[in-house]
Amino acid sequence: MRRLRAIGVALAIAAALVAPAAAQAPSCTACARGDATIARFALHALPPLAAELGALRLDDPLSADQYARLLELRRRVPALVELGAVPDRDRDAIAAALCRADTGDCFEATAHALRCLADRCTVALPPTDPHHADLVTLPDDCHQYSTHARSQRYGLGVDWGTGWQRSRYPSDGGAWSLGIAGRLRLDDRFGVVARVDRVAGRDQATDANHDGYDDFSTGTITRITALAGPTIVLDHSRFADTVRFARLDLLAGYLTTPSQADEAGPAAGADLTYQMSIVQVGLRFVQGFGDARTATMLLGHVGLAPGSIPGYDDQTDCGAATSPRRTPLAIGMDFPLVGYGLSSQLGYLVPGLGFEAAWHVTHRLDALARADLLVYPGYDRDRVLHQALLAGARIAHGHRHHGNTGWFTTIAAGYSHGIGLDPTSVGSGPIADVSLGWGGEWADGAGYLRLHARSGIGPDNYDYRAVFLSAGFELRIDPNSWRDRD
Repeated sequence: MRRLRAIGVALAIAAALVAPAAAQAPSCTACARGDATIARFALHALPPLAAELGALRLDDPLSADQYARLLELRRRVPALVELGAVPDRDRDAIAAALCRADTGDCFEATAHALRCLADRCTVALPPTDPHHADLVTLPDDCHQYSTHARSQRYGLGVDWGTGWQRSRYPSDGGAWSLGIAGRLRLDDRFGVVARVDRVAGRDQATDANHDGYDDFSTGTITRITALAGPTIVLDHSRFADTVRFARLDLLAGYLTTPSQADEAGPAAGADLTYQMSIVQVGLRFVQGFGDARTATMLLGHVGLAPGSIPGYDDQTDCGAATSPRRTPLAIGMDFPLVGYGLSSQLGYLVPGLGFEAAWHVTHRLDALARADLLVYPGYDRDRVLHQALLAGARIAHGHRHHGNTGWFTTIAAGYSHGIGLDPTSVGSGPIADVSLGWGGEWADGAGYLRLHARSGIGPDNYDYRAVFLSAGFELRIDPNSWRDRD
């Protein structure tokens, strides 16, 4: 009897100790934050769905059927779209509030369901029938679809240019050229070229009596060059249905000056051109030897050169892959159209020729190099030419609100070679040029109008002032380097 009484007392004590522990609810530190988040985002439709969300048991990634169930749930309860605005941490707190626990199977399943309702899950959709696909996916061996486009092996071109020349006879230094060239392509990199050019310039003009006209005529400087040599394609890339490329011609042959005596002999030079389709721009240098050693020519030129261009492979663009080569260079032409020289020795300006090269530095800034020819034909006096080389910067202004058009400014300085009467206060010397332009640009190129103000800043050209309007275009060698301007 005594033993039974002791056992009863022990059982009573154990029951007293266990009862308070069983009465305590599991702790949930995130539940309060979850309740507050539900109230803040007005997600009062969630608590009635707690059991349904906890029973979804979604996969990762979602199957097509599971994704369809979620879409149906969001259609049925539009307020669930607000889950996309809830931070991830607070979304997990909502799951804890719905399950009244921040751990366990209910919490994990509900938290995953809430993430998927907020579009934070991947979906394993079935593959699309390729015959009905909007976007074609090329296979890894896409070269089986590649083709090689070629041009005819031979080509014939013509170009016109202007620049500078030197002679043993008095010359004003200006030169104009007209040439024809024949080419034969051996492969996509090498070929041969033969060309004939006529280069003409005036004699040096001296105004001894200050009447505005040359007082001592020694005759024009007219040269004929016949040159040939190998040609090398330095680089080329696909552009639409054609190709653009840089090419170097190494030239040697004969030079003669029919207008003057004793200035003929062998000559050599080089011609660097950039061409897109049949349009090319370039820079040619020729130096004479022997009796022609005083003959030197440096000419910028533009022309048409159909045929004998390198081919391209469609495989290069397979899968829209981009080339690892980055060349942020653009080459263009700028034509001075009309203007006025603010000096009694200059007067109105007629169309000339200019070349530019731009190097893309930042979203707003490009480095710029420029060569141009300004022509002042005169009225009651001899004409004046100004050949200039400048370097500076181009600055794009602001965001383009209307397509790809916008304003820009260029600031440049360099040297101008004045060709006209001697003596003059608008002769050769350092210059500064500022312009304001407007135009459109894309990753492949640009076109624009610019208003220039140019001034001489040297003792021999202190009276040189000019204001003129120009129009131009440029081609970007690597469009990927200019995407931030598109």
